[in-house]
Amino acid sequence: MTASLPKERSTRKLRADALAILVMGVIASASTIYLAVKQYQSFFVPGGVMWNLPVETATATGTGLAVYSASGAGEPTQVTGTFTHLQVLVPNLNPVSAVCLVLFIGVAAVAALIAIACVVRLAWLFQQGHFFTMQASRTLRAFTWTLLGGGLITSACFHLAANGVEGALQVQATAPEATEWWAWYWIALFVATASGLIDIALRRAMRLQHETEGLI
Repeated sequence: MTASLPKERSTRKLRADALAILVMGVIASASTIYLAVKQYQSFFVPGGVMWNLPVETATATGTGLAVYSASGAGEPTQVTGTFTHLQVLVPNLNPVSAVCLVLFIGVAAVAALIAIACVVRLAWLFQQGHFFTMQASRTLRAFTWTLLGGGLITSACFHLAANGVEGALQVQATAPEATEWWAWYWIALFVATASGLIDIALRRAMRLQHETEGLI
């Protein structure tokens, strides 16, 4: 007894799914551009480059922000805590490091936009019924290499910029135990590897389809 095949999705449902991915792709692209602009503005300020510098742990007390409610502004209270980083202004960052910092932001944003465009294109191809095609395979391969190349370039640019900050301030610019960038890169590497395996399966399905059509 053979297992029953899944039901084919209706054309209307496929179009609705493709349209939903297209709309979400536009929103994701706008969000990527917004985050890139905000990150650029957080780094490049009047007078130099603002950097989140690791420092020795210390205790400090500050006044919290005022809380606004229906009854008006509340009285802000004193808050005591410890800090491990300071935002410092680097006025004399060398041009090469500044360019690397711009590339770090720009390449990350472009890579994200290309990855989003690849997903939207795949959805459009599938909606048109182009599943086992070279167009779908090339799009999936572009998605894979974008994640791999974008992750490597952004990581390299960030560390080159950090080296310039270290030279300007004569201190360590990144925490020695920080592993956030490597963690994000391994996540991107996992996704890229998985999409590469899907591309291999897609190409094998294309060969099988071609051989099957040749026997008919």
